[in-house]
Amino acid sequence: MSTRVLIVDDRPTNLRIYAQFVTLMGEKYSAVTYADPVEALQWLRENKADLMVVDYRMPQMNGAEFIRQVRMMPGASEIPAIVITAHQDRECRLAALDAGATDFLQSPVSHVEFCNRASSLLTKTKRSVTLRRRASEIERKHAASGATVSPEGSSGKSMLEQIIDTIPIMINATDRSGKCLFTNAYQSALFDKDPDEMVGTDFANNFESTLAANSRRRDALVLKSSLAIPHYEEKITSDGVDLIFHCNKSPLLNHKGETIGVLTTAVDITARKFAEEHRTHLALHDMLTGLPNRVLLAENVKTTIENCKKSNSEAALLLLDLDRFKIINDTRGHHSGDALLREVAERISKVIEPDDFAARIGGDEFAIILNKFESLDSINSRCSKILKAINEPYAISGVEQVIGASIGVSLIPGDGDEYEEVLRMADLAMYDAKANGRNCHRFFSEGMNEIAQADAALENELRDALNQNQFALEYQPIVDSKNLDYVGLEALIRWDHPTRGRLLPIQFIRVADDSGLMDLVGNWVIGEVCREIKAYADKGIDLPRVAINVSPRQFQNNKLCDELLANIEANDIDPSQITIEITEELLIDNNEQVRETLQRIRSHGVGISIDDFGTGYSSLQYLRDLPANCLKIDRTFISRIEHSAADRAIIGTIAHLAHALDMRVVAEGVENDAQLDLLRISGCDEIQGFKIARPQRAEDLGKLFEGRKIDEPSRSAEG
Repeated sequence: MSTRVLIVDDRPTNLRIYAQFVTLMGEKYSAVTYADPVEALQWLRENKADLMVVDYRMPQMNGAEFIRQVRMMPGASEIPAIVITAHQDRECRLAALDAGATDFLQSPVSHVEFCNRASSLLTKTKRSVTLRRRASEIERKHAASGATVSPEGSSGKSMLEQIIDTIPIMINATDRSGKCLFTNAYQSALFDKDPDEMVGTDFANNFESTLAANSRRRDALVLKSSLAIPHYEEKITSDGVDLIFHCNKSPLLNHKGETIGVLTTAVDITARKFAEEHRTHLALHDMLTGLPNRVLLAENVKTTIENCKKSNSEAALLLLDLDRFKIINDTRGHHSGDALLREVAERISKVIEPDDFAARIGGDEFAIILNKFESLDSINSRCSKILKAINEPYAISGVEQVIGASIGVSLIPGDGDEYEEVLRMADLAMYDAKANGRNCHRFFSEGMNEIAQADAALENELRDALNQNQFALEYQPIVDSKNLDYVGLEALIRWDHPTRGRLLPIQFIRVADDSGLMDLVGNWVIGEVCREIKAYADKGIDLPRVAINVSPRQFQNNKLCDELLANIEANDIDPSQITIEITEELLIDNNEQVRETLQRIRSHGVGISIDDFGTGYSSLQYLRDLPANCLKIDRTFISRIEHSAADRAIIGTIAHLAHALDMRVVAEGVENDAQLDLLRISGCDEIQGFKIARPQRAEDLGKLFEGRKIDEPSRSAEG
């Protein structure tokens, strides 16, 4: 008779694939497919399936609801059900478990995994059915054989004995020597025997040696103490299938209350144990890669610390972060990113030692515990081995992809004896690896900790600076490359530190960005620029357009556009007097949201300039689609223009591209006449740098622009 597998999935492609998998299982297997779960339920009311394979996400009803309705049908409670879920569907899996799901497969499903899981479930279910059928046959045989010899009923057994034989629970009684006094039909069916065959035999002989020894030991405890041993679990293998039972042993008493033997009962909890183990696995493992998650990492690091203290040994925690993974996610799609992460997890698992531990702790970040190593050189060697494995090309969706990783290493317990401390040290070392060129590893050092402490102190000082108005702006002029007329300014923030003097952005912007203070600092800059444009306008001086640097973090604040426009309106200035400068990094992150925000800003007349162009990783498609009207060539190209034909060619190409997209080109960092002449030839429209002018304090701008009266035509470039 054919073994029927019911497949329910609203996607025809999946139905065809899963049906083909069933065919690969052998000739005795057949597939019944439905795209509509309602139709599948109707089919089940009139037919029987041996296994169900159900997609979780379906429009008519989800997989959990489908299984719940199946379980309410007569005779359908024992049909094994595999639910297909995506990697992120943790809550869906829990809902399916509650509804009665038996197992799960993660999409996309390989035919090997599909066939193995399906065969295993069918085998277990068949064994359970066989046990119940065998118990029923034994009960019917005894009922028939005893019909003419006992006055107690047609079966020759009391009603209680009939009930005991019928229920799917193993029940047996043994005397003080371990001989079987009684066993019910379900118990004897497990060993493929009749109850009468087992009576008078040593009951423990039915088990394998270890289980037999445990059974005799527990019986001896009950006989000695006359006390029950409740609620323990035992694994019993029947015809190669592992079954889990919840067991109880109690003293068997005679009419005088004396213990004359042991009564044992056992309930099959195999399905419940699977559900419990799967719930635990979900709580402690990453669903995409199958690796342990941050919770399990914390437990293992704490255990490792304790073991190192007890044995006076060392271990190492490696924190690994993929380099520029976000670019792959954004340009190739999350499906490709997920496939890459799974492959990275597999490579890490293969390359580490059996005693090591690997986890995925979020995004593109992994952690590894090296439990045994001979020296720091051996850690170096193993880090290099891990990086080499990760650096091998990946074939993702038929396209070759290469990626690197940065690894931070902290030693246990040398760098710390608390989980949070060791993790923080590894994190600092990992960022040091990124700062030193990426795709390398770095050990934590005390110097890093000092930097971290200094950053924490600087963060507190930044908060004070905001509250105490310690920031100021300087403005660097921008001129037309042909006639050197002033056409713009770039606003540059300065910090008048109470003890360290005037600080440049390079000395504090990173901390402001990392600490989340960049929103407040950036808003202050926008407001101050608008106020100073208005203040000079009130004096009758018309400043040219002012460029304001906006960090990627500020774009995470959905109110950026509103705050910018509100400041422009509050100061009654023309929006074309403001240009915001963004970096290519911003184009990579959340590009759709960024594009919408930029288009809204541009639609109000505010200019948009792409800063440091040529050093990032944005595609030409982003450049084409963005509403930018200015490109700023990075100063690294400018510094080499006199001696590098390649850099001159790059600058000329960028200028040609920008003009084709109706953008002006600004060259920053210009320091001498030779650079200025070459930039003019290359097609740059505007020049900025020390050759033109150093940054000016706000109060000195009047000297530069006192001739630019508001009633005169403005020579500033269109914003």
